[in-house]
Amino acid sequence: MATLPNGRHLAFPFRIARDGRTAAPVSDADQVRDELLQLLLTAPAERLFLPEFGAGLRKLVFEPASDVLRGVVKARITQALSRWLGHRLTVELIEVDWDDGLAMLCVTIKYRPAGSPDSRIVKFQRAGS
Repeated sequence: MATLPNGRHLAFPFRIARDGRTAAPVSDADQVRDELLQLLLTAPAERLFLPEFGAGLRKLVFEPASDVLRGVVKARITQALSRWLGHRLTVELIEVDWDDGLAMLCVTIKYRPAGSPDSRIVKFQRAGS
């Protein structure tokens, strides 16, 4: 597994640990997962000095479900992961589904942290109501 650069990293979401200091990720794999979540949940233009950063998944639940939109969403996620985390992980699978009955967006990403033989899965679900 590739090690993190020197220095202390903040956990995502930001929180205070039991010792009163800011919490840090336990391992490199946890740091990569935290970075992945930040990228998926950040809306483009949300970061003032990095307006291109983010995939904007939170807002996608309000878009009308269609095959075309699923493809666009998948392409947006693929592009963001390649641009911002391509050196930190290898994407193995991206699935985007909508459950019309529940008005729920479901994104599944299977990835492998750089230097790791183990795959990991992150699922994102967001209901429209």
